[in-house]
Amino acid sequence: MTADAQDETYEAARQRVEAKIGFAIHLGVYLVINIIFLIVVGWDFLWATVFWGLGLAFHGVAIFFKGDPRLRDWKERAIAKELAREKDTPPPTGGTVG
Repeated sequence: MTADAQDETYEAARQRVEAKIGFAIHLGVYLVINIIFLIVVGWDFLWATVFWGLGLAFHGVAIFFKGDPRLRDWKERAIAKELAREKDTPPPTGGTVG
C-alpha cells in the first residue's frame, strides 16, 4: 500500500470516528435538554422532542448505516435505474408545456 493510499485510508477512518463522536454529542445534548424540559415544562413540549428525535434518528442512520452493503447495493440499483430511465426518455425539446 502506498503512502497516499494509507493517508486516504487513515483520513476516511478519522472522519468516520469523528462522525460517530458527533452523533454521541448530539444524543447527549438531546437527552440533557429534553430531561430539563420535562422537569421544567412537563409534557407540553412533547412535539419538539418528537421532531428532534426524528432528526436524531436520521443522523444515526446516516452515520451507522452509511457503509451497509444492502444500502450500497440499493444505491447502485437506483443509479442504474435512473441511468436507464434517462436513456429511454427523449431529451426535452423546450417551449411551453400545455
